[in-house]
Amino acid sequence: MVEKILNKNMLIGYVYALFAVLFWSFNVVVARFFVNTLSPWQISFYRWFFAFIILFPFVIKKIYRDWDIILQNYKIIFWLSLSGIVLMNTFAYYAGKTISAVEMSLIGVMGPVFIVILSRIFLKEYLSKYQIFGIILSFFGVVVLILHGNLLNIFNLKLRVGDFYMLLLALSFAIYSIIGNFKPKNLSHIVLLSSTIFLGLIIIFPLFLYENYFYPMKGCSITTFLVLLGMGIFNSILAYLFWNIAILKIGNLKSSMIYYLIPIFSSLEAFFILGERLYLSQLYGGILIILGILLTNKRKS
Repeated sequence: MVEKILNKNMLIGYVYALFAVLFWSFNVVVARFFVNTLSPWQISFYRWFFAFIILFPFVIKKIYRDWDIILQNYKIIFWLSLSGIVLMNTFAYYAGKTISAVEMSLIGVMGPVFIVILSRIFLKEYLSKYQIFGIILSFFGVVVLILHGNLLNIFNLKLRVGDFYMLLLALSFAIYSIIGNFKPKNLSHIVLLSSTIFLGLIIIFPLFLYENYFYPMKGCSITTFLVLLGMGIFNSILAYLFWNIAILKIGNLKSSMIYYLIPIFSSLEAFFILGERLYLSQLYGGILIILGILLTNKRKS
């Protein structure tokens, strides 16, 4: 009976992680979509503003009720807000100015590698031989994707500013995931998320005003509004809630392996939405990534 409950909880955790990654995968597509119309801090501010406006009616009473708990855990909320709300996504919007959506997703998937390193250092999490081999296999799949299936391409690989922004995004994502383990038990997911969004908006606002003054919006349409609203609902609220729940149910390492699916989702989205080119090597790399995920999540009999 207990084992069935545990299996059910793990399955639910995987489903939450999968949907969080699916929603997040659209982030790099949006970064490319707005490259000529909105600045990075403008995109960040509007998406989180819409998210907070949607959440506010549902959480205002809960925030008032849990205000003392929020103040007691202000350090955790600050670091969650800085890493997950302020920096992580904005790095993607800066990266979108110099590299393609597919390239962004390939480099951004390094996040789980940083999670593994930080989990081993700070959380002392044990790595089984299956997990180690699965991580290596998934990482090799990412390398295949980046080099288009030809290892000789490594000699012609040129890093651009966007590449470094995506590495910073991956590190921010890892920090956010690790800190998520220290979530106050007496604070609900939605109250914690609302608190981090509100604090994030306060930090983002002056940067938004700065960019809005020097780089005003070049056009606003119903499409722009709908995309930002969709980001507020799916990419911001649901993705973060689902990811936080997944971490609590299946842990950092197993959640991080699901994160390796982002290049597959983003590549397909970039192909159909942005018309970016896809390579056969991306199929091979995607297969290696999925095999790595399966191995990493293999349980002992």
